[in-house]
Amino acid sequence: MKFIIDRFDGKKSYEQTYTVEKKDIEALTLLGVLLLIKQKQDVTLNFTASCRCAICGACGVRVNGHAYIACDSKMTELFEEYGEADAFRISPLANFKVISDLVVDWEPAMENLRKIKPALVAKAEFSEKEGCRQNQEEFDRIIKQWDCILCGCCASECNKLTADHADYMEPFVFTHAWRAANDSRSKDPMIHAKPAVTNGLWNCVHCQECANRCPKGISSADDIAGLRAMVLKKGLNSGVGPAHAKSFYTDLVEDSGRLNEIRLALRTEGVSTALRAGTAITLMRAGKMNPLEVFGGHTIEGHKDLVKMIEAAKAATKE
Repeated sequence: MKFIIDRFDGKKSYEQTYTVEKKDIEALTLLGVLLLIKQKQDVTLNFTASCRCAICGACGVRVNGHAYIACDSKMTELFEEYGEADAFRISPLANFKVISDLVVDWEPAMENLRKIKPALVAKAEFSEKEGCRQNQEEFDRIIKQWDCILCGCCASECNKLTADHADYMEPFVFTHAWRAANDSRSKDPMIHAKPAVTNGLWNCVHCQECANRCPKGISSADDIAGLRAMVLKKGLNSGVGPAHAKSFYTDLVEDSGRLNEIRLALRTEGVSTALRAGTAITLMRAGKMNPLEVFGGHTIEGHKDLVKMIEAAKAATKE
């Protein structure tokens, strides 16, 4: 069977095909196959790997366009997932600069991680002698985020990063910001949350690809939602993002229970901005917006019960 590997020599990109016997790789992981090719066929093939235990995150690559941890991906599982395919395309992680073959540049992502100050700044009540203690409930709030191994799979799949890197950080960066900000031992959650806001917190496009591809089952999308709720409670509620979120809540609870597209644009962008940008006109032409909705719509069935449930959830959260 064939492995078509996307390569880069520092100047040009090209693909190279390697042929292996299926019987020789059925018991291997994808990393095992890459090592076999490097050792037996082409010593110039470059990729990164370290622990072989799915805890260092070094061996992230794409298989047929999707991100995987190579050492944690059994070939038998890939055969099953791709319908006994007789060829696989192996590529470097997307949304990273490629250095050589399957090796990508992590420094920009690490710089983004530094921005949210991932190290814990402990409350004054803790000391070197007494330590920083948590109860089980407090620990459980952040245990999942601690599982992040910085493999880059979420960033590779992120549609927002694919569209524009300029105003958004890698999803795992927001996961670590939420982990630090949500830590009961933290002196000030906003040390981590504020940099998240200024570096794209409200720009997530909700594609959920980060959650779909994370090998540890972490949802950066959920962590982003948690950070958004936190900063709103802390008073950081100005700008398009918070206005967009508030409009959803207004439609759901205070109005009809149905999303009002025309009011959403007007509340989020403002009347002059929405009209100047052509947002409202574009949506109306596409049939996504009825101009009469500016006067409101019919209340959905069971709206009172919906409001009761939302208010109960809010009260439980405060408790």
